Amino acid sequence: MSVKQIKQADLTWTNISSVNDEALLFLKKNFKFHQLDIEDIKSESQNPKLDTYKDYLFLVVHFPQWKDGNKRVLAHEIDIFVGPNYLITIQHGKNKDIKDFFYKSMNNRKTRNEWIHKSSGYLLYKILEELFSQSRTMIDNLGKQISNVENEVFDDKPDKNIIHELAIYRRNVLNLKRILDPQRFIISSLSNTRKTFLDESLSPYFDDIKDFLDKLWVIVDTYKEILEGLHITVESIINQKTNKIITLLTVISVSLLPLTLLSGIYGMNIEGLPYAHSPAFVWGLFLAITSFILFLIFVMKKRKLL
Repeated sequence: MSVKQIKQADLTWTNISSVNDEALLFLKKNFKFHQLDIEDIKSESQNPKLDTYKDYLFLVVHFPQWKDGNKRVLAHEIDIFVGPNYLITIQHGKNKDIKDFFYKSMNNRKTRNEWIHKSSGYLLYKILEELFSQSRTMIDNLGKQISNVENEVFDDKPDKNIIHELAIYRRNVLNLKRILDPQRFIISSLSNTRKTFLDESLSPYFDDIKDFLDKLWVIVDTYKEILEGLHITVESIINQKTNKIITLLTVISVSLLPLTLLSGIYGMNIEGLPYAHSPAFVWGLFLAITSFILFLIFVMKKRKLL
């Protein structure tokens, strides 16, 4: 069953784990929500927003979620209806955090009394606080991974796949910024929204979440700057290695030019070439030129020109 409820005094928390015909029928039968809101919950990947009506609020909130399979940070959408004596959370896809949060409230009397004994606005605050606090753990783990990559970049022998790793982390950091930024605006709007179930006494609570999201934003922005610096560093290292290889190939090519010229001349069937009939002299000439070239390479190596 996709629709489960917790009732405490005059407040009911309904959690819908998947949007299906059963869930839609439940909403239409028990509530008078705007048709546009019903259409919104049918389709995933809505933009985060806060719609204010006379008797209720409708929120579309995104939370960052880590996908182990492809090492990506993706946005998990949760739609929320908040009214005078009810709160409805609607999940799009599986989310372990809100599932654990719901069943903890259902099975633990102390937790249920603490979180659901007040208004629906306070319950909304507790849900948002819990879900965003889980994001901090994921962001901290991402920071540790970036630190490991940083150490690898400045290692004497960085891994050849370092560019691909940096690209993955840059994408995840950009996704985090894309997810967190709209949530800051929504929480700020909630702090200034006034309803019977969302009065002025709750403003400090939502301000606290806003401050927490601002801190996460600063941390993620710092990660972005670190990754950009690492990307520039890796490009410099690669360019330096490429220049060394090109320099070495150039030296080899130039060094072989005199020998190639002599072998070309003495390889032609031309009468009157100097010492053409003295193989020992010709081989000695080749040896002398080779020795001189090696001496020049040694001097350039000594002076760190190569």
